[in-house]
Amino acid sequence: MEGIFLGVMELNEAKSHQLKLSKRGVKVEFKTNGHTCTTGCKVTVEVWGQNSDEENLAQYFKEDYLKHVTGHGIIFDHLAEVFDPGKEMVICQACGAGFSPKASECPDCGLHYG
Repeated sequence: MEGIFLGVMELNEAKSHQLKLSKRGVKVEFKTNGHTCTTGCKVTVEVWGQNSDEENLAQYFKEDYLKHVTGHGIIFDHLAEVFDPGKEMVICQACGAGFSPKASECPDCGLHYG
């Protein structure tokens, strides 16, 4: 299946998402890739979805994400911030505070960068 690369995840997590998505009529496929996946005690796989399911996949993973962060006051614009040590100031992905990239953690919320 060529299509949308959803990420690399542990096999059990991938199977859990696969089961939940199949109940919504969405099919995902697992692939192994020697460059991105691991074997042994912690098996990881690439998870791929179909282009035709893009909206359903986006909605599912948004709901799944929100389920895990409920009550934490997430500001989605901050999640897109990249910690760039070459900048004079960086924005914390958790709380939005600006701080020097020379610091190893956000001075407002304590999120560790390092």
